[in-house]
Amino acid sequence: MEVVVKNVPLLKKKDWAGNRLGKYKGGEKIGESWEVSTHFSGVSEVIYNGKVVPLTEFVRKFEDVLGFSEFPIMVKLLDVGRLLSVQVHPSDEIAKKLGEKDRGKSEGWIALSEGKVYLGMKDYSKDATIENLVVFEAEVFDTFPIHPGTVHTAENIFLLEVSTPSDLTYRIYDPYGRETHLEKARYCVREVKINKGKMKLEMEEFYAEVVEVNGEKNFQDDRVNVIVALNEVFIRSKNSLKLNEYESCTVLPNNEYAVEGEGFVVRIYPLEDNN
Repeated sequence: MEVVVKNVPLLKKKDWAGNRLGKYKGGEKIGESWEVSTHFSGVSEVIYNGKVVPLTEFVRKFEDVLGFSEFPIMVKLLDVGRLLSVQVHPSDEIAKKLGEKDRGKSEGWIALSEGKVYLGMKDYSKDATIENLVVFEAEVFDTFPIHPGTVHTAENIFLLEVSTPSDLTYRIYDPYGRETHLEKARYCVREVKINKGKMKLEMEEFYAEVVEVNGEKNFQDDRVNVIVALNEVFIRSKNSLKLNEYESCTVLPNNEYAVEGEGFVVRIYPLEDNN
């Protein structure tokens, strides 16, 4: 049985896209690469037994092994060439109160390049304009937890995003003329303390860490793992596969595996069942 499967991402075009993802994934104006998602707004795929299958189908097949029927996290690469919308995500509780069919969203970013990240507001008695947001000059491998209620955006940066399985976003300002959701956004904005980190991103629902590989790194985990390669590596387990730059794979729980190569990977796993 294959216990390591390569992820086949769902690519999304965006007006704000840079040119990094197009280089690595193919296509133009690719702003988002959904590496792992069983969310109803977009399902990624995996290669299993030589066939490309929806991740939802793979999860159903191995539900007893995985311990869930919906992947409890989403993993995306974001190629932010121009300013994202100024936005906020609600909590599960607020999403339910507002009658949303989607759940709330908790997320975190890992910077894969330098660039600007805006998190939280300088003055919560004023509007959430760009000028009123706290700006961080991000460096490579800086990490940014984004709890529900945190006003945020980003500009000219390459990011890895890990989140709970939700696509619920309230836009406060959008440079591209898309719909905004001011009343809902005001309802869920919260004053938050921003705890920028380095190499490690820990939220209540998931954990991600940047791991340097110099030859070989060995892992064993009773949870599903997602590996995102930042350089070319090989994953060795009961079966093996090669990951090129910015490719990813999923490792089934309770399996030993090794990452071989020179460079960096990001290892991600859920901390609780979010079903």
